[in-house]
Amino acid sequence: MARIGKGQRALDRAHEHREAIERLIANPHQLSDRFLDWADSELRRDRFYIYSEKEHAYLARELERMRPFDGFDGFTIRELVLAAMIYRADCDLPDQEFLDRLNTTQPTKLPLWQLMWLVGICRHIAGVPLPYQADLEAGANQTEPDAVSHVLA
Repeated sequence: MARIGKGQRALDRAHEHREAIERLIANPHQLSDRFLDWADSELRRDRFYIYSEKEHAYLARELERMRPFDGFDGFTIRELVLAAMIYRADCDLPDQEFLDRLNTTQPTKLPLWQLMWLVGICRHIAGVPLPYQADLEAGANQTEPDAVSHVLA
């Protein structure tokens, strides 16, 4: 059996990185605009480009931010959306559009980055007494321990 060299392992890892990004952008409604811009720049690279450790680390962080949560600090996603919708008129335009989208789709789970956004609106605009975002992961109810691990599989 032939040995696999460092170069081939690095290339295999780069292909896995690229495939993970392609799977993620196939469902863009859960992704942030910042991530979509980054993913687009990553996919424009040559198929044989070896991604840096920083690029791999960024993808891992983004995957962590996309874990689905079904609530925060004892509140369901729907309850948080309803509390924020009462004060929708006090929000700026991006927040209003975000709340309108959530109110229309009525999700039961949100990725961490969207949950942080919703919790911020609830805390700062709607006045809901929620812990700070630094405590977000401790107060959030995660639905699946490795909800995005299937992306890397």
